Amino acid sequence: MSTPLSPLRRGRAALAAVGLALSAPAVAQDSPLDLGVLKQSDVKVVQKLLYGKEGRFEFGADLGWIPFDSYTTTPVVGVYGLKHFSEELGVEVAAHGGYSLENFTYKQLTSDAYGIAPDAYGHIADVAADLQWSPIYAKMNWRGTKVLHHDVYGLVGGVLSVEKALMPDGDVAFSPGGSVGLGMRFFLNQNSALRVQIRDDLLIQKRVKTADTQGTFLKQNVLLTVGYSRLSKKGD
Repeated sequence: MSTPLSPLRRGRAALAAVGLALSAPAVAQDSPLDLGVLKQSDVKVVQKLLYGKEGRFEFGADLGWIPFDSYTTTPVVGVYGLKHFSEELGVEVAAHGGYSLENFTYKQLTSDAYGIAPDAYGHIADVAADLQWSPIYAKMNWRGTKVLHHDVYGLVGGVLSVEKALMPDGDVAFSPGGSVGLGMRFFLNQNSALRVQIRDDLLIQKRVKTADTQGTFLKQNVLLTVGYSRLSKKGD
């Protein structure tokens, strides 16, 4: 039969239990858990680049609009093809056709109130070649339910545009120029993407009927497009 502890012994036992509890964290801190060392080579700007472009061809079609001309507004449709030499650099060839419509300013000037016929030219077609640089590849969280992979690219190149006068003479002008632009490519899966782009063409336009006064003009066309792309399989 056990003998009950005296009050003094019970106090000593309680103090010993408290001391043991307080010493446990200290022991744990003296022996930290080894989780390993993260090497610098293991850290990437974007881990697991899911949709690569290097060595692949990209073909697509787009719809667009040239909205900022002084006298016309022009819907366009086009096709394009690219070769991606690396994740950053690619070469593109694109062609567009359009049909220019008289905008409000042109209709107002040619109305009976003003009776002015501006020497306006409407866009018919263009062929462009450019170098694309894609320095940004990113992931974007869409409403907490989906991760969108996309890249951002700039372009610079040359263009040849064909335009026709709105006047009854229908004079046609072949206008060479340079292009700069900016775009984004949203990857839908490994073999397709949605592309949004703005391209600014600065053209040198020669007009026959005004050659006696001013034969050469500078004209700017800003082209906004949305396109659908198909990419070749890796290794093709």
